[in-house]
Amino acid sequence: MAEVLRRSAFPAGGALVLAALLLTGCTDQTKVHETELSELLVVLPGHYDNTAQVEAEAGSHASRMHDPVALTITHVFTPRLGHHVYYAQETAADDPRRVFSQKMYSFEVDEKRGIVETLFEFAEPVRWRDGQQNKDIFTVVTTDDVQPEACQLLWKKKDSGFVATHDPKACPDAGGGAVLPQAEFEGGVLSIGEYKFRRAKGR
Repeated sequence: MAEVLRRSAFPAGGALVLAALLLTGCTDQTKVHETELSELLVVLPGHYDNTAQVEAEAGSHASRMHDPVALTITHVFTPRLGHHVYYAQETAADDPRRVFSQKMYSFEVDEKRGIVETLFEFAEPVRWRDGQQNKDIFTVVTTDDVQPEACQLLWKKKDSGFVATHDPKACPDAGGGAVLPQAEFEGGVLSIGEYKFRRAKGR
């Protein structure tokens, strides 16, 4: 009887050891993602524009010309949307009164997916316009004031920068091909879709 108990106890003990090792591995990986998130959030905020891209296209007589756009990303305190939240506003590069878009970015670390960014649209954008000049207004933002976009972004470290792709489970590629980058950050340049924003020095 004692021998039977010893034999049955071994697999259970082995399972506990395996579970502990897996837990340790997950914890270590989560710490890596948290460190990478901290690095991303240090370099991401600032004032950007795609003036260099527009000038290059004009000089090469490109068939597709992008509009000159300025982008401001500002850290804000919005506890109802997460611990790491940012306000992003796009305007015409030559006229900040012409606002193209306003969004909220919320970042978190997911144990399985890594760095996850959720983008939010405002229900009443005008109410929050130019919020980067008065960041305190975002402390009262609630989930009723915004609508999360269906496609979250998964950020990963790539060389000396970062790259973001859609979560393939939530937003699979319609063509069945490889998941394409939706955003990249490298050397002070933030690429979103076809737009390449360069961060202004000192901002």
